[in-house]
Amino acid sequence: MSWKQEFVALAEPVDGRVPPSFEAHHIAVAFILIGREQPLGRYELCRRMSIGEGTVRTLLKRLTESNLITAVSRQGQKLTEDGQELYNRVTEDIPIGLSLPLRKLAVFGHSFANRVSDKAEAVTDGIRQRDEAIIRGGAGKAGATTLVMKDGVLVIPPDDFKILLVYEDEALLISESLRVEDGDAVVIGTAVSENLAREVSMAAVLTLFEGD
Repeated sequence: MSWKQEFVALAEPVDGRVPPSFEAHHIAVAFILIGREQPLGRYELCRRMSIGEGTVRTLLKRLTESNLITAVSRQGQKLTEDGQELYNRVTEDIPIGLSLPLRKLAVFGHSFANRVSDKAEAVTDGIRQRDEAIIRGGAGKAGATTLVMKDGVLVIPPDDFKILLVYEDEALLISESLRVEDGDAVVIGTAVSENLAREVSMAAVLTLFEGD
């Protein structure tokens, strides 16, 4: 089972119960935050996500019951051995994600960019990723822009528009901050809040793994 399939399964209803209020991209965001900052407390995780405290509590319960995280006294949650193995697989594909000040390139006031290794060929025109961000974040609240690195230059498909020509500062910021390599994709989630930008970026990233 791929790491995406594991997150999708964790977001499904259990034993005919009401579906949870979180989705696969919420689980991915929470799991990566815990992996990068462990131990991470529940209240801090709530502060970093757009979903409510009760939903976060249920999400953490799912991860705990799946033996992916465990509590460290009052310090918060950390990955188990199984969780670390899953985290390693996730970060092999998504090695880095950062909030970046992309005022010119982004539509909304907050942006979060994920580098996706070796997924440039999975991007056709970026519309699928944009639409997914809008669906998950809400029309008028979120969107996404997808870039690919070709011959050392960040371009926007399908016309391979070189963003360096118009947005030089932001193109260099993305390339250097995310350490983008040829063949990589960069999915920039943009939204009315930092938390939502992080989440819609991940939702858009997941569309690049639809065959996995």
